[in-house]
Amino acid sequence: MDIKQIQAAISEMKSLNLRGNEYTQVQQRIEAFRRYVGFEFAIESELIEDNESRVLIKAVITDRNGFVVASGHAEELRGSSNVNRTSAVENCETSAWGRALANLGLHGGKMASAEEIDTAKHNGAVRDQRQAPAPAPGIEQIPFPSNDKVTDWRLWVDEQKNNINKMNVRWHLQSWAKKTSAEREALQEYDRELTAELKDHYGQRYEQLNDGVR
Repeated sequence: MDIKQIQAAISEMKSLNLRGNEYTQVQQRIEAFRRYVGFEFAIESELIEDNESRVLIKAVITDRNGFVVASGHAEELRGSSNVNRTSAVENCETSAWGRALANLGLHGGKMASAEEIDTAKHNGAVRDQRQAPAPAPGIEQIPFPSNDKVTDWRLWVDEQKNNINKMNVRWHLQSWAKKTSAEREALQEYDRELTAELKDHYGQRYEQLNDGVR
């Protein structure tokens, strides 16, 4: 297999200009690879992870004896782009093939393909959004009792129960618990019964969400 000859063929293919650089697509590299290699080498995919958040695939290039000559990994975040809303696995496999071919020496321009550049842009935006999630509803302004009057604490607990009822995902509840830890510690010292009431309400809502109740 003449890597230089195949790469020269890839370089002559029509490319896309992204961020001022020229990149070929994975399908073009596959085309050139098959044209010059035929069936002497195989490209195989292994699904490493597939869940509601991401897809991770490993691609390997092997010779006729099964010896691995190159490999590559790719990750796609579900919902990070239009294609990843419906075809994250297929899109991830294409990117993994591109990485394997690049590691073999058949790259699409600076060791990347047009698909990989687009994936990195979308995945970065989604990661930023997931790492800085929107605040849970009802916990931005948490009324805190101004003194130790029972009526103040009663109102505060009722307000927090209302906030809890508005939350539709468990991480909202977890965020609320973290944000109100100081207030709840003060409440526990003042009124254990109110503390138990709020804790029970939190637990009930958590179980509801765990069972899919909205």
